[in-house]
Amino acid sequence: MAINNHQNNPQIRELLDIKLFSQPFSDFSQPVLQLDDCKSIARLYAKLENTISVLSDMEARKSFIYPGGLAQQLGFEPGQTEINSIWEDDLLSRVHPEDLQKKYRLEFNFFKLIKSVEPNERLNYNLITKLRIRNSENKYQLIRHRLLYLSSTEQGNVWLALCLYNMVYDHPGFEVPEGVIINTSTGEIIDSEEGRFEDILSAREGQILQLINLGQRSKEIAGKLSLSIHTVNRHRQNIFQKLNVSNAMEACRVAKATGLLHHP
Repeated sequence: MAINNHQNNPQIRELLDIKLFSQPFSDFSQPVLQLDDCKSIARLYAKLENTISVLSDMEARKSFIYPGGLAQQLGFEPGQTEINSIWEDDLLSRVHPEDLQKKYRLEFNFFKLIKSVEPNERLNYNLITKLRIRNSENKYQLIRHRLLYLSSTEQGNVWLALCLYNMVYDHPGFEVPEGVIINTSTGEIIDSEEGRFEDILSAREGQILQLINLGQRSKEIAGKLSLSIHTVNRHRQNIFQKLNVSNAMEACRVAKATGLLHHP
């Protein structure tokens, strides 16, 4: 029986939803690539690379699934090829829970990065992640997952995202990083899963966030840590900025979902 693994860590995905869907689409100017263009790209990847291609439309909040040869190898038969969600849950429910959390954490970082660069440069950036996905025999197979943002509005809002799932072949030279964000035009590694996210907050910021999560206010935190209220508030703002959130509640949710906040 398939287990819906994303329910084990829903917070980070909810926050990705908030960030993606809070973009204003009402003033929808001409994007670089049209929806039909991107559908053709997704369909072509599925055919040429035997990949499972998933094109997600943030404005319409729907996805288009193109099951290539990998779908047959996994025994994955999507009930619908057009779904009313940006998340391909029939496939994500097969991903190992640890890998799914890693995927969401990196996608959160990737979205922040993409929003910081010019729309015409966004196609240069890829997120590549190694995932374990259960096949029809309930055994895990190694899969390379790649995320690209194909098109944005002229206002800079992210519109169309493409997820590609490829088989990792058991052969020397076919290694896939655990998780990495790369600029394909320069080869520069922007971010990786290996320890980078855990170091995003300083020790003091982590300490303050733990106390915030316990419901303590700045005055109480200042007294407990022998700091001024001004210093505590400065750390709070640094935490919000680093986690790309606007309030303490959201900061705690991000930290819990990504493993930054450990229960005492």
